[in-house]
Amino acid sequence: MSTAQTTQKPYHFLIRRVHSLLGLLPIGVFLTFHMIANLNALGGEEQYNRFIDFMRGMPGILIIEIVVIFIPIALHAIYGSWVVYTGQSNLLRYKYARNWFYIIQRVSGLYTVVFVVIHVYLLRFGDLSFASLSQFVSQPLGLIFYALGVLFAIFHFTNGLWAFAITWGLTIGPRSQKMWSYALTVVFILLAGVGLSDLSAFVR
Repeated sequence: MSTAQTTQKPYHFLIRRVHSLLGLLPIGVFLTFHMIANLNALGGEEQYNRFIDFMRGMPGILIIEIVVIFIPIALHAIYGSWVVYTGQSNLLRYKYARNWFYIIQRVSGLYTVVFVVIHVYLLRFGDLSFASLSQFVSQPLGLIFYALGVLFAIFHFTNGLWAFAITWGLTIGPRSQKMWSYALTVVFILLAGVGLSDLSAFVR
């Protein structure tokens, strides 16, 4: 083993830990909060717009968004893209369920990056209103784009929690990992239900 490889290992280990932690805090927490908060859309256009105006009027909201949301997402996305580029799949040789999850995790990550960029652009530089979002998702392609974005983002988060538990030594045996998988399946279903309910409120 070369000296370079030896010196790189601790840094690589630390970066993976930070990447894993960012997926939970604050990104995962924000994702959950964002979808639950968007249930305001079920109350109609007036309630949703009132909620958006309230969020926009919070003191220091731009700084909070940059420090707590945008920077962590950017760091997570950059390292995640590098993992996708350098990773190797053995799906064709070993067709286990976890190998499929490995592939879907990376596909969902890349799609979520594109989805978040477009979503933020539309909201930050477009018309942040119920009517504009409704017009976008009422188009077939817009609806498909958002539905996939919601489901892929939730899958990436919940499947990432499975890896997070292993990375941080929380699930060290097959039984605990299996039980954690069941729990995360329930979390995925619940969050998907919330996310798709949000989306349905905008479809005309």
